[in-house]
Amino acid sequence: MIVLAIDTSAAASVALVEGERLVSDRTEFAARRHVEFVGPALAEVLADGRAEGLVPDAVVVGIGPGPFTGLRAGIAAGIGAALGVGAPVHGVVSHDALALRAFAATSDASTDPAAVTGSDPAAVTIATDARRREVYATTYSGLDEAGLPVPASGPAALFPVDLAERRPARRVGRGFVLYRDVLGDPEDGDPNALDPTAAWLARFAHRALSSGRALPGTEPLYLREPDAKPSARRETLLS
Repeated sequence: MIVLAIDTSAAASVALVEGERLVSDRTEFAARRHVEFVGPALAEVLADGRAEGLVPDAVVVGIGPGPFTGLRAGIAAGIGAALGVGAPVHGVVSHDALALRAFAATSDASTDPAAVTGSDPAAVTIATDARRREVYATTYSGLDEAGLPVPASGPAALFPVDLAERRPARRVGRGFVLYRDVLGDPEDGDPNALDPTAAWLARFAHRALSSGRALPGTEPLYLREPDAKPSARRETLLS
């Protein structure tokens, strides 16, 4: 299965994967202008695929959690790309991509889907930047029979001190870098392990779709109201 993926929940990332093989990707970890990055990156990745005779069978977009503006950019681009290549579009929780990478990095990853606590040594806790001095956090208990991460709690927007009380064992994501004094350092400081990337989003989707799993739609996971809201006067004018 050939999967095109886009994630703008944190970094801006586009990738094309054939099975588990990465065909092409473009990622900007310091992205703040997601719209400007995603368009050219998408064109380049699709061109790389065409050079190998590859056309996406499915398009997936990261649905967050993440900020309002960033998520909208990636989801809109994914819907447009799906129309262009004539493929279905699906959503994937962005933390699922980071969790899959973390479990893939360890040879002893659990395959027991039973729920565990955040302090269990097999559990992986993802924490990404939620701004407003908060993190988005999700804990995964292990991998299921299809090799997919099993969420045990979250995603949720938490203050770092509240996440620290859960005593996360395996710490993954940029949230642990931003609040290391409270949460401790992440287990891997590689930028690819700090923010969700489209390559791992695509691999997650490939495993899910190949095993007959249903993926969610493209409705974004904001978890809270956008940082910027229209003023009362503007809302009146628009009504």
